[in-house]
Amino acid sequence: MERIHLPTADGPRAYSLFAPSSPHPLPLVLFLHGAGGSAEWADEETGWSRLAASERFALALPEGLPPDPAKPPKFLTNPLRWNDGSPGPTGLPSTADDVAFLARVIEDVSQRIRVDPARIYTTGFSNGAGMTFRLAGGLAGKLAAIAPVAGLFWCRETMPARPVPTLYMIGDADPLVPWRGGRVRSPWLHRLVSKPSVPESLETWAAANGCVAVPLVGSSSRGVRVEVYPGPVECRVQVIAGLGHHWPGGLGRLTPKLAGPPSNALDATAEIWRFFKNSSNDKSEGLGSSNSELTESI
Repeated sequence: MERIHLPTADGPRAYSLFAPSSPHPLPLVLFLHGAGGSAEWADEETGWSRLAASERFALALPEGLPPDPAKPPKFLTNPLRWNDGSPGPTGLPSTADDVAFLARVIEDVSQRIRVDPARIYTTGFSNGAGMTFRLAGGLAGKLAAIAPVAGLFWCRETMPARPVPTLYMIGDADPLVPWRGGRVRSPWLHRLVSKPSVPESLETWAAANGCVAVPLVGSSSRGVRVEVYPGPVECRVQVIAGLGHHWPGGLGRLTPKLAGPPSNALDATAEIWRFFKNSSNDKSEGLGSSNSELTESI
């Protein structure tokens, strides 16, 4: 894994890059950590670089900025975060131009290795999921698909210029991003913050994505409920029973007192990579089969 530093209008920024040798252009996955996380911590938690090595795709792990760039990042007092349009972990919205930074990361990776421009994907966790939504709104023309996990669509001023295939995952026992929304005690400054409901967030994204804002709901299989918003591209939701605020199938290192229980009912990293690969094929065929399966199970 190579650590790369880039100058930006917001000051020096960094990302980590894993790229297997290949005579062919490589798919590129951007993974965005959650608030207070880091590229290294997120990769260890999710196993993305191990999958990139076995599946032969490039992986970029950019890092957000702390509220006080003059001080070292710390999880509770100076957390690395993304400007996803939310109030942020400390209640003060970020002013960083993270869309421009992530566009610069894609450009920089493409100058270092051969990247297939038709197979560039973004996924992220929590605050990184919110940034994934925002990036798709700002760079829809560059992204083949996105996969936000356990986050919300905050930035509704910037809508995607074209529909972007979307896979969304969340646990139904998530205390920090509760399915029904409501008041949540933040680990930062122990503040009570209001969160919108996940369905409200997803319905807004589905409509912006050119999809029907009312999902088809399928029966649960192995503790995973599937919903699909019909439309020109696949917009699929997977709700994992008993999962708190953790990466599905990850190491579950966030304390249960803060994040609730982990779960291995679903390997999100492998599932998202399958979705990304399928989204680069015939999208209309894939969407049709998904809706058909759901309709038969209702």
